[in-house]
Amino acid sequence: ADAGIGNLSDLSEYTPNFKMVEGGLIPNVYMRGVGSGSNQGFELSVGIFADGVHLGRPHQTRAAFMDLSRVEVLRGPQSILFGKNAIAGAMSLVSGTPGDEFEALVSGSTGLTKERNEVNAMVSSPITDVLGARFAYKYKGEEGHQKNLLLDRLEPNVREQAMRLTIGYDPVDWLESSLKLEHATRNQKGRQFELTDVSALTECSGEDVELNRRKSSDAPEQVEIESWNATLNLGMPLEIGTFNSVSSSTGYRSSDLFDADSSSFNTIPLLGEETYEQLSQEFRFTSPGGQFIDYIAGVFYQKSQLQFIESSPLTVRNGALPELRNADCSIREQILVEADLARDFKVDAAAVSAFTQLTFNWNKQWRTTVGLRYVNETKDSTRTVTEAPGNCAVEGSCTPLEEAATTATLDALNIRAHNLASDREVSVLLPSVNLQWDTAEDIMSYITFTKGAKSGGYDARGNNDNTDTFGGATTYEYDDENADAWELGAKMRLLEGSAELNIAAYRVEYESMQVSVFDGVSAFVVTNAGSALTQGVELDGRWLLTEWFMLSGSLAYLDFEWLEYGTGPCFPGRTDNVNEGGESCDLSGDKNLQTPRWSGTVSGNLNLPITDALVVDTTLDASYKAEHFTTGDLDPRGIQESYTKYNARVALGASDSSWNVALVGKNLTDELTRGIGAGRVLDEGGFRTTVEPERIVYLEGRYRF
Repeated sequence: ADAGIGNLSDLSEYTPNFKMVEGGLIPNVYMRGVGSGSNQGFELSVGIFADGVHLGRPHQTRAAFMDLSRVEVLRGPQSILFGKNAIAGAMSLVSGTPGDEFEALVSGSTGLTKERNEVNAMVSSPITDVLGARFAYKYKGEEGHQKNLLLDRLEPNVREQAMRLTIGYDPVDWLESSLKLEHATRNQKGRQFELTDVSALTECSGEDVELNRRKSSDAPEQVEIESWNATLNLGMPLEIGTFNSVSSSTGYRSSDLFDADSSSFNTIPLLGEETYEQLSQEFRFTSPGGQFIDYIAGVFYQKSQLQFIESSPLTVRNGALPELRNADCSIREQILVEADLARDFKVDAAAVSAFTQLTFNWNKQWRTTVGLRYVNETKDSTRTVTEAPGNCAVEGSCTPLEEAATTATLDALNIRAHNLASDREVSVLLPSVNLQWDTAEDIMSYITFTKGAKSGGYDARGNNDNTDTFGGATTYEYDDENADAWELGAKMRLLEGSAELNIAAYRVEYESMQVSVFDGVSAFVVTNAGSALTQGVELDGRWLLTEWFMLSGSLAYLDFEWLEYGTGPCFPGRTDNVNEGGESCDLSGDKNLQTPRWSGTVSGNLNLPITDALVVDTTLDASYKAEHFTTGDLDPRGIQESYTKYNARVALGASDSSWNVALVGKNLTDELTRGIGAGRVLDEGGFRTTVEPERIVYLEGRYRF
């Protein structure tokens, strides 16, 4: 809360080897250089869990943080307790719960350098000796950091609202229960893409193509998301152990308009409607602990349904043709064809798993933990794409020549009307072994081996049913991704308890990695790339130098390499490692996007009493990321150079923490940084990138009673 971390995107600035970036279609989440691309068919590589419930869809990562008790970041495969689809790591969000005493909090902030308004409220109270309730509310409104010159507005302009009611009921000593009901909405106008390199068409229009937070997108882009969550937790603490049940119903509806060409030309606006519903149930039994064998065992079931519908008016101009790149502008801007595309993608999924984890306490210094999870998963999917000539189809006056021209152009773009359907069933067995040794009273060393997996599935964004190597029928279904992970580390309490230091060295080899490659029109071709190796070292710690000054920080070294990726994407103009036919490049030995070699944070917190009743609380932190690629094809135009962002907070408040007022600044040096990049759509040359938030200073106040 002090750092102003309001969502996963904010958190990624403080967590080395974790990155969340806004893509054109959906958010992209990466851990240790591994993540999922822009495709509605993908499961997340980093599992997101809210109060034990898996939130597996990219849109669910946009949710605002509200009344959290803690956030846990777990790197590397988390197969046993978190399950499949946590192949790169897991984020666990734990909400506040009703307590035995009345408490309430209200906080608010307002921007000083730009519009930013936020209100948080929480009230928690016992109602009877066995019944309690907690209510939380959050509103946040923020104007954008990019100027859309064509629409004369700041983008992205975001309005978020969320509320949660948690009821706790403990009628007897052996039963603890809580019911959580949550609802949230997000309304966003505009996206974060802007053009950074000139193309055949933008050279004619003369629009801004510099990295400067200025854009000229003609489509009134927007994102509207409504989400809900109902979770029932039951706990039965018994002498022989604790039985837990977690039942959940969650889902969302979204409407999304994305200007896929990010320019003043109406080339291909994508209007998508997405609906997701998920039911899950977990039963878990945990031994009381302190025995020779401690254990956890459980079963899990999840059923979900996703439907994604998209309409895409398509306008192809001569500027899409390489041979006309330098022609007269009147020729480049001429329309070749207009067409209307429609996409309907559905997938029904069900997963059943059983897991157990046993810890053998050999003595006070040595223990071994072994775990095993079995997962059986089924998916049924359909994808339908229809096409029709543009304006003349609306008017009902298409000539055979117009229809023939449309068909020929769409064929050249690998767009073909089709209907695909398939089903799959996969079972996996995921083991884990962990050996721990207390080398001293305050030092625990460990070594771990874990197998991880991420579900295969179906490509939501393919444009054809071709059966060649990269054809839409060939790549419609993709396989599970698998990982073998080793980690060696230690957790230490030092200097008589005034300092903590954690260190981990890891090596993870991935097989059949799932990648999504943009085809230059409106589709992303999904394939299992081959194998990759990610390895490195991570450190984090904190040190209470005096009773009023705390120093904390983290440092990560990341080495990612494609061991085998023979059919990767080629950026425009690439001449080395291009495969025959020029349709793909051999990226074996190359890096991946979002893999900075070094990243780290450092923070200093000064909590200094100035009277018996008043305290000054000052925090200054810095976040560093080394140079890295922002595109999967490793286009050098998308390189993000190394940068350091500085944030600060100065607060005056009561010594009992009942109130404070603070001045907060984020990205104080106004670093201009890229999130994710891509080439221009149907326009020879050109490049675009998402731009991350600018400097902001705001005033904040809190009161707790």
